[in-house]
Amino acid sequence: MDIPKQLLVFVNPASGKGHALREWNKAKPILDKFNVKYQVIMTQYQNHCHDYLLKEDLSNVYGVVLVSGDGLPHEAINALYARPDWEQVSQSVTIGVLPGGSGNAFAKTLTKISQLECNSESCALLIAKGLTRQMDLILLEMPQKKVVSFLSLAYAFISEVDLGSESLRFLGGARFDVYGTWRALFQKKYEAKYNNQQMIFRYFLAQKIPYISDNYLSAPAAKIDDGLIDVQYLEAGDWSQLVKLSLKQYDGSHVEIDEQGNVKPKGNWKYEKVQEYTFEPITNCPLSIDGERYPPQPVKAKVLSKILKVFCY
Repeated sequence: MDIPKQLLVFVNPASGKGHALREWNKAKPILDKFNVKYQVIMTQYQNHCHDYLLKEDLSNVYGVVLVSGDGLPHEAINALYARPDWEQVSQSVTIGVLPGGSGNAFAKTLTKISQLECNSESCALLIAKGLTRQMDLILLEMPQKKVVSFLSLAYAFISEVDLGSESLRFLGGARFDVYGTWRALFQKKYEAKYNNQQMIFRYFLAQKIPYISDNYLSAPAAKIDDGLIDVQYLEAGDWSQLVKLSLKQYDGSHVEIDEQGNVKPKGNWKYEKVQEYTFEPITNCPLSIDGERYPPQPVKAKVLSKILKVFCY
């Protein structure tokens, strides 16, 4: 089958100190073998991809491929969602990813669903074959802006680990393990309102996809297209609970899932599947949205069902 139009491939050359460019060079021969047409754009500055996708004519584009961590997909999807012709673009443009950063939760999720290894060759094969699937997004309404999220909103422990480990990027994905161990040993408490109920948290994480990074299955019951958000939180209490949670989330063994898909946490934390929620930080801790830093502020979240096309079996 002839694939019409072309791909736009955005490569972040600064991601992982050249890791993204190396991953693109692994994927390129596979796309060439399938005679896929593409245009490569090396991002030159922060929000370069966002600015391009927000303003340029995409009538000859059938897919956008992001070669980076999870930050570039966040940038690209929000640019597309902000376009005046979003409804048309959402039907004509499919998102693909290559694992070129330190997190790579999006790439891990799409390859896992497709029963493939999480690497650039597998991702390139998904893109080359052109099979697509609709997935949900989460609309996050804040006082000054609206953001769409494909991955997560984190506060407290996870936000601290995600954003606080920025200086350790040279370690790759291991930065989360190193900083997370330190933060789990020296815990803090965070105050916030969840669904208008004031609480003290050690941990808060709301996800759309099952992985928070390529080796961290933090929401094993999450589905990309079930119309629900998987919310997990741990209130201030026993210090050891956060340590146990952190250790078991690598493989998702912190919860039990029965045949009907019901989730039972193994411990004192909560695991809820919701269509919407409200969240208002009180402690001065930044929000991590898809791994990107946002100032602490009230958020109203709701699912946008099956509005993004992705390359996936």
